[in-house]
Amino acid sequence: MNPLFRLLGLSRAIILYVDPTGYERGRVLETCAARHFHVVEVFSPPFASRFSGEVEGVLAAPEAGEECTWAETLTGRRGRIVAVCCGSDDGLATAERLAAALTPRCSNGINVARRDKYLMHEALRAAGLRAAQQRVVSRWEEEGEPFVRELLAAPLERGVVCKPRRGQASIRVSLADSVATAGRQCRALLAAPVALLRGDDEAGSPSVLLQEELRGREWVVDSVSRDGEHKVVALWRYSKASLNGAPFVNLCDELRPANDADDEALMEYARRVLDALGVRWGPAHLEIKRPASGPVLVEANVGRWNGVDFKLLADACLGYNAYEATLDAFTDRRRWEALPATPPPALGGAGRHAEELAELPSLVRFETEATDPGDRVKRTVDLDTCAGLAVLLHADAAQVEADYARLRALQPTLFEVESVETGDGVA
Repeated sequence: MNPLFRLLGLSRAIILYVDPTGYERGRVLETCAARHFHVVEVFSPPFASRFSGEVEGVLAAPEAGEECTWAETLTGRRGRIVAVCCGSDDGLATAERLAAALTPRCSNGINVARRDKYLMHEALRAAGLRAAQQRVVSRWEEEGEPFVRELLAAPLERGVVCKPRRGQASIRVSLADSVATAGRQCRALLAAPVALLRGDDEAGSPSVLLQEELRGREWVVDSVSRDGEHKVVALWRYSKASLNGAPFVNLCDELRPANDADDEALMEYARRVLDALGVRWGPAHLEIKRPASGPVLVEANVGRWNGVDFKLLADACLGYNAYEATLDAFTDRRRWEALPATPPPALGGAGRHAEELAELPSLVRFETEATDPGDRVKRTVDLDTCAGLAVLLHADAAQVEADYARLRALQPTLFEVESVETGDGVA
């Protein structure tokens, strides 16, 4: 605990954790307990309403303008809130508002462009950074079709991505290579909009975001910031494929070293993206394509950690992880200054995180969504419909590569399933 708290007679340094869910919750609580921080779990309006009448003791976030009174009632003189963290995309606006009101010295203020994918790219463009060509569409014929025709006419052999302005896990993200296909996709999304649960960011009239297809391998830059200093805590290389009628199915996330000029260019672009979005504090998860012409953002998840269970691989291969780095950023300058600014040029191990499962030498952990006969599984089309995961970790990178190749070969027979007709189609 920070000695300042003892000096002031405060018994606890408090971390507000908005929307604690899934395995991330366990990792965050474990990390905070090791540093003697007290975690207060609080739920954003969308999550609190979901639990209403079902779960006792749910602490709902206060309404706008009531944050300070709420916090005084919550903490009294028993502690002081030192940071606000978030565990869901739904809760990002709430977490941002709480941080601005309760920890203004180490908050990023309020900026919808950190969550709205259209405004995000426009902020990059205004800052002189490369960004995707895009158009927000509420009517296909008048707005969408002219943009798609213009984009497909360009001699770059690229498609058009149709997605919600606010969304997560690639849900309802589609790819079109013709005007007719783009029209069907756009109309379908307008007719049945997909958006995060309503909360601090109230949705307006239904709209769809059309963007140019970004070519190149997709990478992830995980960062943590302290007072405008951005440190890259992990680099990941994605493998994705078109499967089961979906264009961007994630196959694996490969933890990578930072060892050449291209990696440095990627990380510098990520830092400039954070600056363009006004990020000065906390974690971020940036998805970036790396075409030959240079990095370009897919989307930034500001205020969120990586959605995969990364702690084991990061600890083994890097010697630190983003959860600990976040606490360092908010509460411990000396630890922060000791944290490397970028990943090392060689990893302490080699790891891949695959979404399927088998008994292999480098397999250290696995989970499946379906565990009992009769459990339903869906064809994987996005992160929300993954059937499970396997974590591969070994001192020999060749062993990891071989085991991953074997996993891919085994995928068709990993599960014994039978098709069932549902209201949504075949499951």
